[in-house]
Amino acid sequence: MQATSRYNYYEVLELTANAPQHEVTTAYERARSTYSGDNPAIYTIFSEQEARELLVVIEEAYQVLGNKILRNIYDQRLLSGRSSLNDLTYESILEASKQVFPETKVEKPAAAYQKDESFEKEIAARTDWDGAFLKKVREYKKITTQRMSEITKINSYYVTAIENMDPGNLPVVVFVRGYVVQIAKALGLDEKKVADSYMTHFKNKLGK
Repeated sequence: MQATSRYNYYEVLELTANAPQHEVTTAYERARSTYSGDNPAIYTIFSEQEARELLVVIEEAYQVLGNKILRNIYDQRLLSGRSSLNDLTYESILEASKQVFPETKVEKPAAAYQKDESFEKEIAARTDWDGAFLKKVREYKKITTQRMSEITKINSYYVTAIENMDPGNLPVVVFVRGYVVQIAKALGLDEKKVADSYMTHFKNKLGK
């Protein structure tokens, strides 16, 4: 992918600028499948590192174009023809959205589950967090993967991959940590404690 098209997210997902919202999701899923580690043919064209970098760009593209607010900001900058490449980065678009909606926060789930005092104590005392225990807490709190996706804006595909601790179906480490933080917040957990412990396990799986 050439540097000049690195931040043209429409080109990344092979979409036209006026593509309807449902086509964005379809294009993302197609691109994700094409460049996934599950597709062995990809390594005949790219190295493993290059494939991972492409997945990061694809994820950024979906995070921007899949969100109507972020897409609107992005479109204004892209179509103006006056924006620098830095103005078109995911981080820059996200920062601009915070200025428009400064109070936007991750939605917390409603407490629609039967509390188990014994398990609540286990959660509070827990220091060792992996994907299996995150899944256990999510299911205990009666939150489906789809609902978790709606709360955190993380694709349900990634929610499942995080719980399975499946590096082959996740982007680079910095993105994974961000996802774990958002999931922990949604579950009402100490996000730093959870993310630190989870990433220790995750990096061990990566051999780092």
